[in-house]
Amino acid sequence: MKKKSFFGRWLQNSYILFLFAVLVSLIIWIYMSFSSPNTNTTVTVSDVPIQIELSSEATNQGLKVFTSSAPKASVTVTGTRTVLGLITENDLSVTGATGSINSVGNFTLPVTANKRSTLGNFSVTGCTPSTVNVNVDYFKERDIPLQDGITYEVEDGYYGSTTLAHTSVTVSGPQNEVLGISKAVAKATISNRLKESRTVDAKIVLLDADDNEISTEYLEMSSKELKATVAVMPEKKVAVEPVFENLPSGLTITDNMITVSPTEIQLAGKAETLKTLTAVKLEPIDFTTLKDQKYTFDKLAINLPEGCTNISNDTTAKVTLDLSGMTSKTFTVDQFKVEQLSGDYKSEVTSKSIDVVVVGSKASIEKLTASQITAVIDTSASSGKTGSVQMPVTFRFSGVNDCWACGTYRANINITKK
Repeated sequence: MKKKSFFGRWLQNSYILFLFAVLVSLIIWIYMSFSSPNTNTTVTVSDVPIQIELSSEATNQGLKVFTSSAPKASVTVTGTRTVLGLITENDLSVTGATGSINSVGNFTLPVTANKRSTLGNFSVTGCTPSTVNVNVDYFKERDIPLQDGITYEVEDGYYGSTTLAHTSVTVSGPQNEVLGISKAVAKATISNRLKESRTVDAKIVLLDADDNEISTEYLEMSSKELKATVAVMPEKKVAVEPVFENLPSGLTITDNMITVSPTEIQLAGKAETLKTLTAVKLEPIDFTTLKDQKYTFDKLAINLPEGCTNISNDTTAKVTLDLSGMTSKTFTVDQFKVEQLSGDYKSEVTSKSIDVVVVGSKASIEKLTASQITAVIDTSASSGKTGSVQMPVTFRFSGVNDCWACGTYRANINITKK
């Protein structure tokens, strides 16, 4: 077997080989650096900030320079290798010349680069870009309400509503551009038809009065995107029912006495809520305010169950109630009863009688007498008061169950401690 030479065995030692490579590289670098130290070459220094300053006159007027971003330039410099190896962006000055600008507008400024280093033996030979676009204006900031611009479709039998993570966006920048913003819209498109809720990333788009998109080149926004949630719920049609307060127990409101419009509305809500829901209730009608005539209530509020959304156009209902078939009569009542008085007190009714308008069916009114009517004084609101006070009065009827007292009544009583 042929033996390897000493040089071959030496090359097989990886550690020695590594040291050898480092040594050769160092020798080459020293040779290149010092063999011709006065030989010129050219390099490019990137990301040098472009300085743009207005005159003191323009600044005192409140004018500011707005740019699309922090503008930077690439500067080519020529010099010896030794010097160029030491140059950084801090050794260079790049400026956009504003000249005598002292008014609002868009301007294209010439860009120049110069050396500001104490290092010698190099010169600036080029600069890119050669110009920079700026906007000069007064600073303005506005909070603009966000509008829903999420596009989606839901499956049949479902309803969708959008909630945005933010209600407004703050926009700042040149006054003319900020004031030109008519609306801010959160935009996104969901391609699939939905039957369950979905959250998406939406882009905030600024629009002018003609719904044209506004460039944000010189504008700053508190947020350019936000989360938008489309809540998807099942929907159901339910009846609209009137509600009556102080309705006599024996009085039945028949179909020919009342009309309700709309008779039903479309709701969206949780499946478990809609499952047992058949109707929604209206704002109550108090019978103590009604006489024997026809009434029209144009806008009674529709009360919705918690967690439900009214997706119909109607948010109120019109109710026509015809009581013209009833009869009214005034009675002088002298029977009083005091209720809800604490056991620590006693009372004396000082009102001797009270006139009350009673409404009911013709048959009941004809047979009703004052002795069948009791004026009930509720003292629950007296709160420990003593002396002569006025308390609200309601009326109870015996022998009839389809009559009611129309109006508001009060009686005087004297309350003392026992």
